[in-house]
Amino acid sequence: MHRDQELTLIERSLAVLAAPGVAAPDDEAQIPVGQYVDPTQFDREVQRIFRPALNVVALSSAVAQPGDFITADVMGTPVLVVRGDDGTARAFINVCRHRGATVEGRASGRCKAFVCPYHAWTYGTDGRLRHVRHPEGFPSLRGVDTTLVPLCCLEGAGLLWVCPDPAASHLEFDPDTQRLIAELEGLLGPQPTAFATHVRDWNANWKLVTDGGLESYHFRIAHRDTIAPFFTDTASTYEFIGDHIRSVLPRRSLAELVDRPRETWRLREHANVLYTLHPNAMLLVQDSHFELILSTPLDPGRTRIAVSTVGRPPGPDGYGERARAFLQRNHALTCATLAEDFVLAEQIQAGLHTGANEHFRLGRFEGALRQWHRRLDARLDLSG
Repeated sequence: MHRDQELTLIERSLAVLAAPGVAAPDDEAQIPVGQYVDPTQFDREVQRIFRPALNVVALSSAVAQPGDFITADVMGTPVLVVRGDDGTARAFINVCRHRGATVEGRASGRCKAFVCPYHAWTYGTDGRLRHVRHPEGFPSLRGVDTTLVPLCCLEGAGLLWVCPDPAASHLEFDPDTQRLIAELEGLLGPQPTAFATHVRDWNANWKLVTDGGLESYHFRIAHRDTIAPFFTDTASTYEFIGDHIRSVLPRRSLAELVDRPRETWRLREHANVLYTLHPNAMLLVQDSHFELILSTPLDPGRTRIAVSTVGRPPGPDGYGERARAFLQRNHALTCATLAEDFVLAEQIQAGLHTGANEHFRLGRFEGALRQWHRRLDARLDLSG
């Protein structure tokens, strides 16, 4: 993030703090509650929003060295991501080209080749078929044409981005995402590394999970036992960067900057910056580390959430005692805070079928939600 941009974001937050509500430029809006329960819409979201897009799958550091691999389910596609001998990260459908068995069953590891557990067909880290038992039984087989099916895999800002649709194997970052990645690289530093990860399925629609991250109106109430004492009320600001969103969540200390020289202003010392990355990730950037939050929609009322606390790479002897204690405290606080949001999301989901509400009402300081839902509606042809 350039210094001029940092100062602009601080000034924008100070203006909202000085005139809460008045400075909010958005109108009120309503969202039909049916959008959170309709299975037809959910299928549409999967096909039009998630499967054609580059989804954040993991940190690049998860496959730091040649032969390092991870496996994941990306919107119904079993995916294998591996760092090749040439240093390039590649993604493939994790399905053998012989009889369709899962080639690599481990969640992560390091190897020189992948051996199918069914008939031992063997693939290199470049996806090429390296060995077939009893090749005389397959006289028409051309190994050069029988690779693992490739998927588009890109790296940016220390993240691995994979498109689960093999028909979209040649995607590139669009200009807005390139601009976002350049901004993130300046914030996240080289080789961000996960310290701890917590994964859980929540009984809530994926949009309810995202909704909770796009406004600070709920902070004082929902997070009274965790972060509420540190943050302002209804003073968050936001900006769309293409399909992505940057939200600034001011801490109470930000108001003190009014009386301090501008050259001493530092955004991360007085605010959290939340990036909502289309379509499936959030990055919560704090003073010296960040949280990576990955959402995987499972069905209209269920979402898998993986929360990782990410810091600088550990030294050769691992994290020191002080760094480990700091990261552990922050990981526990983040998981507890997000759980407060997700429990509420589960309660909301459970009440959607009661008929109590036909619409959800959004206030002026919930404008990011209004614009985000409007963009989703456009992608799904629901805006009319």
